[in-house]
Amino acid sequence: MKFDLTGKTVEELEARQLELKDLPDEARDAMSTDELEERCDELEAIKSELEARAAVAEAAEETRREVAEGNDPIIKTFEEKVEEKHMEKNSMEYRNLWLKNLQGTLTEEETRAYAAADDANAVPQIVSDKFFEKMKKLAPMLSEITLLRVAGNLKFVAEGVRNTASKHTENSAIDAAADTIVNVTLGGFEFMKVIQISRTAKLMSVDAFEGWLVEMLAGDIARAIDNYIINDGTNGIAALTWTTSTNQIVAANYGYGNVCDLIALLPAAYDAEAKFLVNKKTLYGKIAQIVDSTGNPIFVPDTVTGIGGRLMGYPVVVDDYVGNTKDELYLGKWSDVVGNLPEDIHVDRDESAGFTSNSIMYRGIAVFDSKPAKGDGIVRLVSTTA
Repeated sequence: MKFDLTGKTVEELEARQLELKDLPDEARDAMSTDELEERCDELEAIKSELEARAAVAEAAEETRREVAEGNDPIIKTFEEKVEEKHMEKNSMEYRNLWLKNLQGTLTEEETRAYAAADDANAVPQIVSDKFFEKMKKLAPMLSEITLLRVAGNLKFVAEGVRNTASKHTENSAIDAAADTIVNVTLGGFEFMKVIQISRTAKLMSVDAFEGWLVEMLAGDIARAIDNYIINDGTNGIAALTWTTSTNQIVAANYGYGNVCDLIALLPAAYDAEAKFLVNKKTLYGKIAQIVDSTGNPIFVPDTVTGIGGRLMGYPVVVDDYVGNTKDELYLGKWSDVVGNLPEDIHVDRDESAGFTSNSIMYRGIAVFDSKPAKGDGIVRLVSTTA
């Protein structure tokens, strides 16, 4: 006895299963046991298929609603995967990929990850910090001046002439003090270094390559910036207007009296922050040999760090770029010199330039400018002999 199951719903199939279970004895006798089980199995199979189709239809309807509401699950999943690939600028993973990219050793998978993480070849924060620490170590004045990290050109106002308060006579008119301000503008000059190395750079470990890059690029750029701070013909400390007996002492040979005269020129208001600035040759070749009236050296070296020391009680900053052509000894409040490093050192790589020599060229660029915001807190002693 066959049953027509065409077009039946799940409810109708379940009702038919119950009918089979409740068949009277004479009906059961008319069907064999195998035939009865076959009909039940057939009903169960059709029921399962209908339920599966209903589940698919429900899922399709849910997806349609999500898309209509702007929450496409496929797009959402893709965005989540892209987000997972994003690497922070200060992560070790990004640092390693950036260095390997400069070496030219990225694998195909790493190239895709690097491209997804970096659109502008930004220097990793970890490497940037090492560049900056190296620069401060080799350019002593970067640690002494007021160093800003402001993007673009910088214009600020500094204190000019400052008058003291005056005693006021009761009920009399008060005149404004003739204080002045100075506008200081810092631009951006490029300091660049190009170095060439054999393609064996690709064989270096990432750490070794980073150390070489920092030493060669940051070191040489730092020296150029340090020289600029002190000796630039327009914005350098040496370019201030120097007037003998006002902010400058001129002497043929340095002596105890000359140093005392130099200290006397610096207004007492700057004493708390003032430091001497001199190169190593002048310091140990001339200054360290000077003794006071009791025969004691006026310079006491720092035996702990081996760098600088104290001269007549003032700290000494040793910088090789002081006095390019003659002996010079400066004393001043160096925080009155303002510099701006608007962005980190940028590094580029070029293989085509070294085609015939089988080498790779690396170029480091830093943008920097500095200028004394005011010069009344800086004095100097100059030798008339080279």
